Amino acid sequence: MNFFFRVLTAIYAVIAAVLSALVMISPFSDKSLMKSFLDWADVTLYRSDKYNVVIFLLGLVLLLINLAILFSGLRFRGVNKYICYKNDGGQIRVSSNSVENIALGLARKSKNVREAKSKVKFRNGSVEILMKLSVYPDTHVPNLSRLLQNQIKDAVESMTEITVSNVDINIEGVHAAPAEKE
Repeated sequence: MNFFFRVLTAIYAVIAAVLSALVMISPFSDKSLMKSFLDWADVTLYRSDKYNVVIFLLGLVLLLINLAILFSGLRFRGVNKYICYKNDGGQIRVSSNSVENIALGLARKSKNVREAKSKVKFRNGSVEILMKLSVYPDTHVPNLSRLLQNQIKDAVESMTEITVSNVDINIEGVHAAPAEKE
């Protein structure tokens, strides 16, 4: 759930908690407190011309919050976890996990890469790969990026016969080299 839906859920929970507390306390509380609230609501809202508008707007807001919370649990994914294609032998399904593992294996073989993460998206019969790397100091990032982009593209295309549309590399950090043992 993203931040917007979390805020909506929190607002809805607060409103529901206050209303629930009022309903639960009303039979046991001082009747004059509830009578004064109802008198205020009667004079301020019910007997005024604003009553219909206020109730409609309150209902509309609660309906929109309910719908937003309901749809927040649904995930609309535009990307598949598999890409399928046919060859002479039959159908082949290649998972995004397989492509990620190929890319991670190549990145981790490099002596300049400390940590690597990958994310794969299948779009229009091709694959887009995003690599997030942490490298050691004194690494020439443009050379490393070009080398990894070419290696990953060639490896994925030769192993899976899927076209790689692009390999994006994000350098997320530069970490100190591990201390050598004496």
